[in-house]
Formats: sequence, C-alpha cells, structure tokens
Amino acid sequence: MREDERLPQNINRRAAGEISPYGLWGQLERMHREMNRLFEETIAPFRDGNMFATFRHSVEEEGANIIVSMEMPEIEARNVEIDAAENYITIKAQHKEERTGDEFTERRFGRFQSTIPLPKKVLPEAAEANYENGILQIRLPKKEEKREDTFRINVKRPPH
Repeated sequence: MREDERLPQNINRRAAGEISPYGLWGQLERMHREMNRLFEETIAPFRDGNMFATFRHSVEEEGANIIVSMEMPEIEARNVEIDAAENYITIKAQHKEERTGDEFTERRFGRFQSTIPLPKKVLPEAAEANYENGILQIRLPKKEEKREDTFRINVKRPPH
C-alpha cells in the first residue's frame, strides 16, 4: 500500500470496514456514540433525582374556579400529596413498583414534586382533588377580589 493510500480521504470504502486503522476507528466511533445514546436513555428519567420529569399539566380558569390537571400514569392516589396556598400549589408523588419473575426481582422507585403558580388567588381551604384513570384534577375556588369603593371628595374653597 502506497503512503498516500493510507490517508483517510483516499481509503477505499470497502477496505474501511475491514480491520485497518481507519476501519477500526470508525467502528469504535460508532460504538462510542451508541453507548452514549444508551447511557443517556437510561439515566434521563433519574436526572436531577426526578423520575417523573415529563408529567404534563394544565392550568385553566373555569368560571369561579381554577382547574389544575396533571397526567400521572401508574401513580396510586394514596401516594399523592397536594399542598395549596393562595397563589400556588405543590404536588408531590412517589411511585413504587416491584416485579418478581422466576429468576429475578425488579424494583423501581421514584419521587416527583412540582410547584405550579396560579393565575389568580384562590381559597386553598376549599380546594377539592380527584384522581381517576391516571389524571389528577384539582378544583380551586377563586378568591373574591375586594373591590375598593371610591368616593368623590369635594374640595372646599375659601370664601372671597
């Protein structure tokens, strides 16, 4: 093989797949990319200690209420906690699962916490929550905004 034939731009594509310095490097590069991809897919759910980072939610105003809905599949209602204040709610949940096969036991555990700001002040003591088919729905009555009455004040003028 001539010296210039060993340069990467001059390598025959067929020869590049064989065990040669350039073919081996390409295979190692592909293997490295694949391992990185698999590693990222594996750790993505646990990044920042949050297994449920992808729970979607919505906040809507419906008449005299604020409705917060959150998709929480595979979570049991007894493992959900909700704390409410006038202008936000905090939802906490945990998931425990254990599968046992003939030769193995698999355990999964994760925690979730999300604080959601509300568009209006609410009455947290009157809030109600319902969990059905993996959907958590929280109904929070809006707090009545006190309307301040305004009065016209006459300006007294000194007599002339």
